[in-house]
Amino acid sequence: MNIKQLRYVVAIANSGTFREASEQLFVSQPAMSIAIKDLERELDFQIFERTNTGTSLTIEGERFYEHAQSVLRNFESFESRYSKPKESDRTFSIASQHYDFLAPVAVDFAKKNPEIKNFRIFESTTYSILQEVAQGHSELGIVYLNKHNRSGIIRMLDKLELEYEELFLSQTHIYIRKGHPLANKETIHEKDLKPLDRVRFTQENEQFLYYSEDLVETFENTFIYNATDRATLNGILERTDAYATGLGFIDDESVNHITVVPMAGDNGNSLILVKHRGHLLSNAAASYKRSLEVYFEHNHF
Repeated sequence: MNIKQLRYVVAIANSGTFREASEQLFVSQPAMSIAIKDLERELDFQIFERTNTGTSLTIEGERFYEHAQSVLRNFESFESRYSKPKESDRTFSIASQHYDFLAPVAVDFAKKNPEIKNFRIFESTTYSILQEVAQGHSELGIVYLNKHNRSGIIRMLDKLELEYEELFLSQTHIYIRKGHPLANKETIHEKDLKPLDRVRFTQENEQFLYYSEDLVETFENTFIYNATDRATLNGILERTDAYATGLGFIDDESVNHITVVPMAGDNGNSLILVKHRGHLLSNAAASYKRSLEVYFEHNHF
């Protein structure tokens, strides 16, 4: 048994066919098939059920697949840290939901870490963020927890062998254009939002409500703009009376025509930093975390 075979198992299970897995890993299909047969012979059980339409894991194969994922995550983290230490010391990656503070924090981090020559900010869906950290592509992930999504997100973190630390507590804020009929209110109530259109970020797994970045429930018959990009979302807000929800952060140097108003009621949200369970933060990750903390200290609501 070797790491290459484990990678084959995970790729086949995720894609559903030997053909797609071999294309993803740039390996010939016959070579992959032989490697899996050798592994099954060594294990003395069948990992995959093979059919004309694809493959599926056997019961024993499902258990093996779960363990293989865990081994690969640990190995890839180990490999990235020690195989090319000089190169890895010059790169750093974080994954995050869509927040305006990402730009100013990135600039502060870059100024304090001139040795980092390749800083990657992966701004994506909640599911992709957790997978990014679990697979070792990003050392840190930034998402939020509240009473609606907390149990679901924590279950997913446990499954992926991730842990989190709370960074900041905030009540829900409503994002609207300056000059909006609600812009001068001290707080906004749910009834104020009922007649309005809404803008939100699209998630790739809408069946799981805890992946959503919506901080208030959507009303029946509300017209919804679904966006994948912050610039598009902000552009819609600037041109309409639609609203979006968030934690209340606005980067004034990037966003000029949008304001935020706090939502009435107990809507506490926790911004959390996600990392591999039990792993110590690298120097770069610790520095990025500090840049986040400094930003929050000077931009609280």
